[in-house]
Amino acid sequence: MNKPRVDRPQAALRDTRTQLFVGNLPYRVRWQDLKDLFRKAGTVLRADVSLGPDNRSRGYGTVLLATAEDAGRAIDMFNGYCWQTRTLEVRPDRLGASPEPDLAQPAIPNPSQSLALSGGHLPFHIQWQDLKDLFRAAGSVARADVALGPDGRSRGFGTVTFVTEDGAERARLLFDG
Repeated sequence: MNKPRVDRPQAALRDTRTQLFVGNLPYRVRWQDLKDLFRKAGTVLRADVSLGPDNRSRGYGTVLLATAEDAGRAIDMFNGYCWQTRTLEVRPDRLGASPEPDLAQPAIPNPSQSLALSGGHLPFHIQWQDLKDLFRAAGSVARADVALGPDGRSRGFGTVTFVTEDGAERARLLFDG
């Protein structure tokens, strides 16, 4: 017996994750505090506070939200918001922006495009955004990660995934040594 066919409209698979830059953070704020605050606007996938070599806050960070709607709500709620005597600046992150304007087809990293850094080569204060900024000199970076231990501190190594194989090869030539 044949079952009747039901036509269902297929929702376009869209990657609407949106990263925001958050400036003028109170210096005592850590990533968990930032994530807790931005949860009031929507689903937070990741929050980072940039730290200096002395492990102290640099006064800015990034928040990755699940949807563009959540990001818009967060900008509306928190840009100009006074938090612990500091007035926050919240805007779309220009550095974390996708190199491709069409997010309908998110880039699926090819393992051959990934450049892995072995342990012991990164200073322990490096965060994923610092790694991404450094390797951007070689080409368009799709993603950068720093391995963290159970205590949330860097393990001294990370990975960088490039949009093209050329970028990965340029990075290997620039930084391998």
